[in-house]
Amino acid sequence: MLRKALRLGWMIGLLGGLAMGKLPAPTPPPTDVTDNLATLKTMIPALQAAEKDLKTVRAELDKDDLSDDQKAEINKRIATQIERVDQLRGNFRFMATGVEERSYDSGTDVAPALDVQFKDLLKPLMTEVQQATAKPREMEELRSARRIWEERLDLANAAITRIDPARAAADNDDVKRELDGAKKLWVSRRDEATSQKETLTRQLMERDKNAPSVGQVVSKMFSHFWRSRGLSLLMAFGIAIAIYFVASRLYRLLRRVSPIHRRKKNGFAARAADLIATAASALLAVFSVVMVLYFRGDWLLLALSMLVVVGLLWASKAALPPYIGQIKTILNLGPVRQGERILYSGIPWKVDALNMDCEFSNPELTAGVLRLPVAEVMKLHSRPADAKEPWFPTHTDDWVRLDDGCFGKVIQQTPEQVVVLQLGGSRKTYAVTEFLKKNPENLSRGYRVSVTFAIAPVELEVALEKVPKEMQEIIYTGLIAAYEREMVRSVKVEFSNAGMSSFAYAVFADLDGGVASKARVIERLIQKLCMEACLEHGWDIALPVTPTNPPR
Repeated sequence: MLRKALRLGWMIGLLGGLAMGKLPAPTPPPTDVTDNLATLKTMIPALQAAEKDLKTVRAELDKDDLSDDQKAEINKRIATQIERVDQLRGNFRFMATGVEERSYDSGTDVAPALDVQFKDLLKPLMTEVQQATAKPREMEELRSARRIWEERLDLANAAITRIDPARAAADNDDVKRELDGAKKLWVSRRDEATSQKETLTRQLMERDKNAPSVGQVVSKMFSHFWRSRGLSLLMAFGIAIAIYFVASRLYRLLRRVSPIHRRKKNGFAARAADLIATAASALLAVFSVVMVLYFRGDWLLLALSMLVVVGLLWASKAALPPYIGQIKTILNLGPVRQGERILYSGIPWKVDALNMDCEFSNPELTAGVLRLPVAEVMKLHSRPADAKEPWFPTHTDDWVRLDDGCFGKVIQQTPEQVVVLQLGGSRKTYAVTEFLKKNPENLSRGYRVSVTFAIAPVELEVALEKVPKEMQEIIYTGLIAAYEREMVRSVKVEFSNAGMSSFAYAVFADLDGGVASKARVIERLIQKLCMEACLEHGWDIALPVTPTNPPR
């Protein structure tokens, strides 16, 4: 009842206003509606002129004295004019509604069948590219079309400007009639160009006004990507990694009970099985990616993945032959065999494992593990190693003497460098190749000290018999007194040569590696013991003492 009373009161008030001649003031239309109406008004003359021209052309077709060629020409003009009228009317309706006709009818179009299956594969990709570039291409097409119509408008204005003076000055009715016809044509063209220009300008304004910001575009793009293809990619690669891991794990468990691997772990059959299992795991992972994308219905990513697979298969025709040598190496059939010895960068290495990444080791080097790709290993050659063959001339804490005069203890040796601690505490570092070029003499396994000592001439019997015997006994006793008996392996004194004023003797002392650090001290001690022997037996020392060492 209350609602009816209110409605009755409103009607009585409205009737009262009408009786008094006062109506509510109409609400003014929005600015964009006013601008749109102004644009529509400019489009009407061009549309009307086009419809009138269509009627004129159709009227020409009713003449009886037309030839077939003339009828065909008129039909072409009619078709062109119909297309022009449809275009102008479509522009008018678009400006009036803001909706294009093709947008409404686009869903009912039936795509033609594609005979080539490869085109079907590429279709999602091309569709995605077209959708991604639709707006920039549309804006550029509108700008290009507006430039064309601006040029046409300038041409129409120039033509009309030229016709008007000629029409004013003409004094022939036929000329005036043709000029009027020409002006009418160019006025129609000017109206059409103006209408088209205004329409395109309005469309560009609408596109710019409704265009989202860069941040919105990027945010929308990432959001759409994550909701659709991002999730598909995550699922596909996640499942592929899981399948590869599970397949590899299952094969490792199978290897433990496999008779092939139990009988000969590194045999050809075992290696071939490992290679086939690795390839099968990879193929299974790739197949899982394709299947996930298929069941997800992501045809773009599916098309891209199929293109990648097809491309890899196609490229394998030329790329596979170089890999045959690598496969032979992995199967232990190449020039490098597992368990043998190779020389790489001047250092011997033991071949521990042959795979896509091959592993080598040197037990005498700190961090002596090396990994090389199989392509690099193919250039090398291995050979069987002898059980007693050393892997490096020294060990850590060994005492060495080099050709450059360096004498000290090896405190570090790695695949890159060797560090020698010299007496006094200084350290000398060599690159491994340079260290090997110095011909290191390892004293820690035992060594010989050679000393030359000369005395003044004595009787020949004394020089040949007594002097070597007495001197050897005194030197041996002195060395044992200075060091432990097991450190001195042997001492020998031999007559070396006779000079004009001296008899020279060669002293050889074979020592244990435990006193390798005392090598230079022992050389000086032997010289001292030789002098003590001369003092004890009354032999005169020949001066100067010959400094050169005899052959060892």
